[in-house]
Amino acid sequence: MNLRQFYRLFLQAQRAIRAYWTNSVFIVCAISLGIAALTVILASMEGASRKAEELAAKFGPTSINIIGGNLVEQAMASRPMTLTWDDVHRIGELMPGAERVSPLLLKASVQVQSAARRHTTDSLVGTGAEHGPSWGWYPEVGRDFTNEDIRLRRSVCLIGAATADALFGSANPLGRIVVVDKVPLVVIGVLTRQGLSSGDMDFDDRITVPITTMISRFNLSRHYLSQVRVTFAKTSTPNLMAEYSQELRALLRSLHGIKKGAPDDFLLVTMQDIMDFVDVVKGSIVVFLGLVAVVTMLTGGFTQANLFYLAVTDRSVEIGLKKALGASSKAIFIQFLLEAVLLACLGAVCGLVIGAAFGAILSSFNLLTISLSPAVFCVAVLMACAIGCAFGVRPAQKAAELAPVSALRGT
Repeated sequence: MNLRQFYRLFLQAQRAIRAYWTNSVFIVCAISLGIAALTVILASMEGASRKAEELAAKFGPTSINIIGGNLVEQAMASRPMTLTWDDVHRIGELMPGAERVSPLLLKASVQVQSAARRHTTDSLVGTGAEHGPSWGWYPEVGRDFTNEDIRLRRSVCLIGAATADALFGSANPLGRIVVVDKVPLVVIGVLTRQGLSSGDMDFDDRITVPITTMISRFNLSRHYLSQVRVTFAKTSTPNLMAEYSQELRALLRSLHGIKKGAPDDFLLVTMQDIMDFVDVVKGSIVVFLGLVAVVTMLTGGFTQANLFYLAVTDRSVEIGLKKALGASSKAIFIQFLLEAVLLACLGAVCGLVIGAAFGAILSSFNLLTISLSPAVFCVAVLMACAIGCAFGVRPAQKAAELAPVSALRGT
């Protein structure tokens, strides 16, 4: 068969699809649902991978966060603030490779006012000097905290991008005064937008002050801290960071006098922990949506096969006439197989549109991170072609095997 003959069969397959449009619509709908589910799976996995890379870059591959209390192993009633200033000093003195040890105090849901605007910011945070290098979070405009700000307990603050939008809109907030829990603070910088959230807390909706100011002006504990961040050399390898994590855990257990076998009263969070969590989420997505995709694609394939079997019977006169006019069994087989593949590809396009729309809805509710790419499109089309070929071969063989006389009789 030459290219010209193949092209003629291709045109005949298109005409047949338009002529038997009712069957075509059912086949396209059945296949598109499976492709839509597959599209969401692939796009969400790709989106999760990109989000994991983004989180890792923002968290810092050479940093370890220590959270007071153990949210995993300890009961809810026994999660006190367990990190102290002594921990900060001893980690700085005894932990090998530690370049920065940064304390943090946190207070949730704080009232803030600027001129006539009022806002409830998600968090009030107190940190040490050099907030940018310590937490990997630099001011987009303005300046960072200095050692003088910490030592003199200055009434200055850095505000998050969302807080700046809520209080100042498009106006420049630098040098403006915000009142936080009746404490006036001068805005010296606006932090870069992170686009991250934890539960109901938006990272970009916060007021950050020198930790000494937070202790003295907001009546927080002078002894205990919410978190401590330990930053190591940027050249530290993943294996070295794993060793640092073990050494830091052993040091804190010793400092806190925790007996062997007892649970930690703190929680270490590393970049690898974040990556592992994302992998768990990706696995759950694959299992759940994967079953949906397999079932819907198989349903679409069986629907296609059954409708094509019926089409062979309904089109037996057409097949007999073609054979009587000289069409070969091979040509009949190729035409029916082309119809199956074309309908599957059309179902793939519709499925991609449905999957993209469904993914956009999930993304708007922050349920999944969707990232469509040419790879997703290619995989969806290839899967559709595979469905068309796998479930279209047998009906095409049946059409090709019809005897001309029997076919013309419609039997």
